[in-house]
Amino acid sequence: MTVREGIRRISQSLSGKPVNSALPRGVSLRMDVARLLPRLRVDIIFDVGANVGQSTMAYLRQFPSAKIYCFEPVAETFCSLQENVGSHETVCTFRLAFGASQGKGTMVLDGSSDRFYLLPATNRELVRDVRLEQVEIQTLDAFCLRHGVDRINYLKIDTEGADLQVLKGAKRMLAQHSIDIVQVEAGMNRGNKSHVPFVAFVDFFDPNDYFLFGIYEQMHEWPRKEPHLRRTNPVFVSKSVIQANRG
Repeated sequence: MTVREGIRRISQSLSGKPVNSALPRGVSLRMDVARLLPRLRVDIIFDVGANVGQSTMAYLRQFPSAKIYCFEPVAETFCSLQENVGSHETVCTFRLAFGASQGKGTMVLDGSSDRFYLLPATNRELVRDVRLEQVEIQTLDAFCLRHGVDRINYLKIDTEGADLQVLKGAKRMLAQHSIDIVQVEAGMNRGNKSHVPFVAFVDFFDPNDYFLFGIYEQMHEWPRKEPHLRRTNPVFVSKSVIQANRG
């Protein structure tokens, strides 16, 4: 039995009603985009905070014709990323971080590589007895100008708390609706200090006419073994894409 069929059977058993072939919204972004945004072509994907390529490997299956730009600033993790996905001709890898401005930053290498994070300048004196690594920071706007990228169809950001800073470095492209859909990682309760609060993303996107499309990968408050939401991956879509797919 496939995962999709398993979810359908569970949904049917809980509701007591037949479930159509489509998965419930919020389970598969690829299926939701295909069903609800049929005129959107996913040709360019940016994987910001690519880690060792977990998301990129999924994108290679889900969007086989797309060109994928992967960004990972930590040297050792970047080497693993290249080993895992660098041989694919549709994948480009870059060792750098994105932020609100260009410069140098400090990554905190504490725990597993998927939990490394960029240290805010105001907190540098608070970090003790952990590995640190200096990394290059660029803005998305500057990178796209330099590399001739005039549109991003799918921007995925997973930077362990720096997602909003990445977006602040893409003000030009967001204002022009040159990014079609954006996925971020959001904190869903006040006790979660590791991720940007969901409401902060809503407040940021609203003036740019980006609207919530769906909420994916809902994760409970596992550090305290509590059932309420800790984080999710909300996806926002531009008003231009909405208008192009109306009806």
